[in-house]
Amino acid sequence: MKRKLLSIMLVAAAVGSATAQEVTTTTTVSTQEAVTVMSDSSILKASTACDFVPVSHWSIGLKGGGNYFRVAPGSMSRSDQFHWVGGAAIEYSINPLVGLGVEYMYNPYGHTYQLNANQIGTMEGRTHDAVVYASINLMNLLVPNRTKFWSKMNIYGDAGVGVGFYQFKLMDAANNVIVDSRDAGDGVPETVMGKLGLNLEYNISKSVALGGEVQYRYYDRTNLGGYQMTKGNSDALTATIGLRFKLGANGQKQHARNISMCEYYPKPAPVIINKIVKDNTVETMDRLKAIEAENAALNNKINKLNSQVDSLSAYQDEANLPTYENIEFEFGSDQLTQGSYRALDQIAATLKNDNSTVRLNVAGYTDYVGTNEFNQGLSERRANAVKRYLLGKNVPSSSVTIVGYGEKDPIAPNNTSEGRELNRRVEFQLTK
Repeated sequence: MKRKLLSIMLVAAAVGSATAQEVTTTTTVSTQEAVTVMSDSSILKASTACDFVPVSHWSIGLKGGGNYFRVAPGSMSRSDQFHWVGGAAIEYSINPLVGLGVEYMYNPYGHTYQLNANQIGTMEGRTHDAVVYASINLMNLLVPNRTKFWSKMNIYGDAGVGVGFYQFKLMDAANNVIVDSRDAGDGVPETVMGKLGLNLEYNISKSVALGGEVQYRYYDRTNLGGYQMTKGNSDALTATIGLRFKLGANGQKQHARNISMCEYYPKPAPVIINKIVKDNTVETMDRLKAIEAENAALNNKINKLNSQVDSLSAYQDEANLPTYENIEFEFGSDQLTQGSYRALDQIAATLKNDNSTVRLNVAGYTDYVGTNEFNQGLSERRANAVKRYLLGKNVPSSSVTIVGYGEKDPIAPNNTSEGRELNRRVEFQLTK
């Protein structure tokens, strides 16, 4: 009895290995006869190698740094044109490539000026900029399938338009006010402005990123300092560093800014194409010969595994057998693939022959994609699908028990597509 149980598990492992190929073909027709019916099921792999990743979209950024503001009258020293700036932004990342946001920036300016040999003074000013902008993740264009270091690095190009609310005061050497923008009588004046930016971010964690940004800001005014610019309008360069906090990126969720486009969209289910061959051409006959050779090699492998049962059974006091993880399902469902039937048929034969002493426990598992409730239900449905198949082969219902564990007890990390594939499994345990 022990030898039979060990044998069936070894046979199931061999069959699972043989059926895990991209193309599976079955036939029962001799190569020496004219071929009239042959079913060829070709399973085409999905075009993407990534699995769906649940994401959040909102983020908040805080930043500070310095600017170089160009206004008239000009500065006596370039160092006077550098000032500290600060700002914040809130952004909605539509997907890993494109985002929309609103930004506020406090942008001061001012310096000592000299209009002529006798007129020296100081100028103070500031703008409060409110900008609506769009951002593009250039890393998802340059490196679409990012891994390791590149998966933590993002480069964004930003462009936006908005309004700058500005104030300035021009004074002489004795601090007497020459011009004050607030004396115009209409409150704080404003100007249309635009920005272009380049932002480099490194993900410290799933929810926090450290970034550095440079921006060019253009103002549709020539007199932000009280005098008309001799050429062009007032503008500024800013350089800042800051932190971005990605809301909702915790647990199983990633943020849209952390992943690639490949991971954002669900992996499509495999496409099964059935073709009927109704001829006996040389190409068809050659294929049949190759199929028969593959079947012969598989039978040899099964026979070799059976020969190892004697040495294994000598060390088994109980009929508790190792788990088997090669039963396959359609993506996201409890539909068995054709490649799983042969292994299940072998197990059904053992249970029917020894139904008085052998019990089979079927445990279903999923990866971490999806809610806990969905994964728990899916694991139970997959285990029950195996039981229904075995009952259809006249296996007594009392010989089979099922249980679903959802995403519990992963056997591989869930942060890679390879690990998630290993965690989508059904495990068997045969006991006496």
